[in-house]
Amino acid sequence: MAGPGGGPPRRSHTKSRKGCETCKRRHIRCDENFPQCRNCTKHNCRCPYMDMPVQEERAVTPEKADLLWTPEIEAEIERWQQTGSFPFPDLYIYPAPAPQFFSFEDLRLIHHVASVSSELSAHDAGNFTIWTRQIPLFLKIGIDYQFVMHALLALSATHLAWLTDCPLTANIAYEHRGIALKGLHEAIGGFSRQNSDAVLAASLLLSWQATEWRGWTQLMHGTSSVIDAMQPWKNESQFGDFIAEQSTFPTAPPSPAPGHKKLSNPRKQDLDSLQQAYAQLQKVEAHLKGNGEDTKAIQQLMSFVRGVRKVSPSHTAAQRFEMLNPLRAWLFWLPVMFLQQTRGSPSALVILAHYYTVALVVEPLFPEVGAAYFGSLSLCPIEEIARRLFSINVSQSSDSDMQTPLHLMEYPIDMVSKFRSRMGWIQPERTASFPTFHGNEYSMAETYPSTISLSPYGNPAFTYSQEHLMTMPPDPMSASAISPLTLDPFTNHYLGIPSPSGFGHHQSSNSNLEPLKISTSSSNRNSNINRSSLSMPTSRACIRCLNTTTRFRTYPASLLAILLAFLLRLGVFTFLLDNLGVKDVQFEEMITLDADYLRQLGPVYGVIFLFKYPTGEKANADGTPKDGQYDHAAAENIFFAAQTIQNACGTQALLSVLLNKTGEIDVGTPLKDFKEFTAGFPAEFRGECLSNSELIRDVHNSFAKSSPFVDETQRTATDDDDVYHFIAYTSINGVLYELDGLQPAPIAHGASTFEEFPEKVIPVLQRRIGRYPAHEIRFNLLAMVRDLRIRAREVGDQEMLYREEQKRSDWQFENALRRHNFVGFAGEVLKGVIADKLKEGPEAYNKSGDRKKKGGAGDEDEDEDEEMAG
Repeated sequence: MAGPGGGPPRRSHTKSRKGCETCKRRHIRCDENFPQCRNCTKHNCRCPYMDMPVQEERAVTPEKADLLWTPEIEAEIERWQQTGSFPFPDLYIYPAPAPQFFSFEDLRLIHHVASVSSELSAHDAGNFTIWTRQIPLFLKIGIDYQFVMHALLALSATHLAWLTDCPLTANIAYEHRGIALKGLHEAIGGFSRQNSDAVLAASLLLSWQATEWRGWTQLMHGTSSVIDAMQPWKNESQFGDFIAEQSTFPTAPPSPAPGHKKLSNPRKQDLDSLQQAYAQLQKVEAHLKGNGEDTKAIQQLMSFVRGVRKVSPSHTAAQRFEMLNPLRAWLFWLPVMFLQQTRGSPSALVILAHYYTVALVVEPLFPEVGAAYFGSLSLCPIEEIARRLFSINVSQSSDSDMQTPLHLMEYPIDMVSKFRSRMGWIQPERTASFPTFHGNEYSMAETYPSTISLSPYGNPAFTYSQEHLMTMPPDPMSASAISPLTLDPFTNHYLGIPSPSGFGHHQSSNSNLEPLKISTSSSNRNSNINRSSLSMPTSRACIRCLNTTTRFRTYPASLLAILLAFLLRLGVFTFLLDNLGVKDVQFEEMITLDADYLRQLGPVYGVIFLFKYPTGEKANADGTPKDGQYDHAAAENIFFAAQTIQNACGTQALLSVLLNKTGEIDVGTPLKDFKEFTAGFPAEFRGECLSNSELIRDVHNSFAKSSPFVDETQRTATDDDDVYHFIAYTSINGVLYELDGLQPAPIAHGASTFEEFPEKVIPVLQRRIGRYPAHEIRFNLLAMVRDLRIRAREVGDQEMLYREEQKRSDWQFENALRRHNFVGFAGEVLKGVIADKLKEGPEAYNKSGDRKKKGGAGDEDEDEDEEMAG
């Protein structure tokens, strides 16, 4: 192109900001010759380059990509190659990635993301980041789809490049992204139900790494199209929860052309919100300075907020997207580094929460470039951080050190509420103070008015338990505790697990099936045992069963009925899990309160505790629990349901563990949908939904024993009656919780990671048992663990596998007997006995009757009675 006046074209040149300070002052071009530029040499002066460190300003390009190798990492990967054993079994990836299919460099990239996910999961910090908790799922899919694995390898290399600032590592990420994009395009061409999860996984992984506007929008619009196409089978997808979230938050933004100029002008109220955010960051900075802690991270964020205020309508969509690049990088990479370095200290968590909060605040300023999507990714970490800080406060003996962090978290939580409101997600208004809520908004101390009906309890289509019921007028109690006896025993009784009395018991010592023999004494009828929660026999009885010497021995019903129910309940609970659609989980009885024993059963998802309900125990005058502290705020973000129906606390305790472990346990689509549907409900409404769940009701009542007799009588329980109750203990979000539907809120017992659960739960159980008299032994503990058959197959223990398969077979037989109605059998036996007597003639029949009236018996009968009494 000709220059001005038609002369020769101007020579192109590039601008540089790296010239020496002397040349800059003279406004002349510096040749940047190091360590002395030619201009300074010409003017015979010392060049400022002489005073600059060579390595800092003129770093030599590395010859090899920096993947943060250590001798320990190299040894682990070599061992992985030699043995084929994945270094991170706690991620439960089966089958694990086969090392022979990957280069040593690729194995390092897999090792990196897996180690990050494993480390944060071990400290229950995975929910404080956007991506680490998803790594196991991505790895599982990547084993079958190479383009997904390449996208994951690119993510790992991108993270390492951010940590090391190594251009060669960034090139590795670029290469893997190219391969992943090519494979993704091919998979989209053959899109189907089978590869839909892989297409979605790769789209998400690549979108998280995109730093260019056009590429990111293409990926996000593709993601939206994939999610729309997956709607018919979304419940089968491994990304079901993510797909559900996208119905609330937009996946892709509008698509103005990158050069489009007419974008929205920042509103004054949005700029004011930004100023408020800056003021809040100043408070965080002052807090850190007061504690003598590093303020670089918060000052970096403050600088970003100041720069964002410069956004104007003249900026194109591409320019606005580029303005947010630093924040996006921080959101993805900074939390991992912070959590690894600080182990989740309160100050570090507060800083991370404010990074996520800034993503929410800037969303109105950048609506055209997908800020809402990145804001939505920040919601869960903010809420989980707030929950963790509250749990730390609960677990400490003194809360003085936590008041400032809790106060600083008020602002992020308020921004979460405002963001949800802007997105159209209506939610109940939060109380004024977080996380200490003002009392219990949904007290269960009062019964519902009879005019209100929230569920079809009177519907004959529901299956009612047909056990003998009784009620007890409740003593005056505080709202902090609810007796199971206050629940209406007739209209709410359909979820009852029936009594085990009267059905056969399989004696494993021989192949013969010996029915349980029960003799009822009418003189003891006033001592009826109400097993409404445990489903024990309702009459005082002497139960005779086979002992190890095959002789009959008589036991008190109050003890033997409990032991028998425990024996059968392992099978009942385990098959309840199977029928609910839960995979690879079973129950094991805890025979000792020993942390080492419990750890051997690991992974342990939770413990269900059965105990005699203390009807005479008085509640604390101040409304606090006997042990631990009520966490009313937790009930909003974890699954906690009030028990609104009698005789279902066992199933409810089981669900309390399951629905809080959906990340570790495959609970199946129906239970996932149930949890999602009740996510925003208060505890008592969740209880009502539980009682109305057709799946839960049908599965629960599938163990009911059919009977032609219905006993609808009721009586009032006395102090002599025994009432039993199930509660659950599990670790959620770094806190050990006691989940009891008869309490107004979850009870926090201090900090506890998933791995620490065996050590932390034992002292809590010991304190609970210690509240009873020393002679009380009626307790039982069931541990919810991974299917032991899986471990047996993993280690090749055929003997253990056989035992577990045999145990399952025995449980299945016992459950079949449990459901069986023996009335017809008993009638046929009675008719056969009478027929045999009649065949012997009237004299034999009358003789037998006269002998019984006189209390006498023949020698054979006497021997039989002695054996049975012995």
